Amino acid sequence: MTILYAPGMTRPKMNIIDEVFIKHDGFLLAMLGMELRRKFTDAVEQLGLSWQGQNVVIALRALAKYGPVSQKQVADFVGIDPRNLVVVIDTLEQQAILQRMPNPTDRRGYQLELTAHGQTIAQQIPSIRSKLETDMFAPLTADEKKVMHTLLYKLWEHSDISKGFGIFMATTHAKHAGASDKKEKERK
Repeated sequence: MTILYAPGMTRPKMNIIDEVFIKHDGFLLAMLGMELRRKFTDAVEQLGLSWQGQNVVIALRALAKYGPVSQKQVADFVGIDPRNLVVVIDTLEQQAILQRMPNPTDRRGYQLELTAHGQTIAQQIPSIRSKLETDMFAPLTADEKKVMHTLLYKLWEHSDISKGFGIFMATTHAKHAGASDKKEKERK
């Protein structure tokens, strides 16, 4: 990405970027998203994680409450092709952030679990995210932040990606609820 203005530089009052792009909300949203992602990636790299690595760590932390997490579930949750996920998992395993175990229900697959070190790292990520959001949204009042969140959430609900997450979570929850029901019946 080409940086047009370095921090501290005086920005011209009008330029081609303003004329062509800045007046478009989608462009502004995309550029601000890219900036936040760049800063977030820089921050989690201090923990030894790549963008995809932190996605996997957060996914494992979120999905662990549903029981054992398969490599396929993580791939679906973070939107990474399972073949590309292997390299990310290998790296996280070498860093002792996660461990891979055979999946007893699928001999071809693996279950993933955060190690104690991985749990420690996973607990640091939300505070990094919060600090960056606080910095980025500092110019907004509390009321403006509420309105912005409401509007962004409305756009999120309408997006294809949120529908994919919804289907994934409903399927995951149903699978684990069914397994819990089965275990409960076996105990009786």
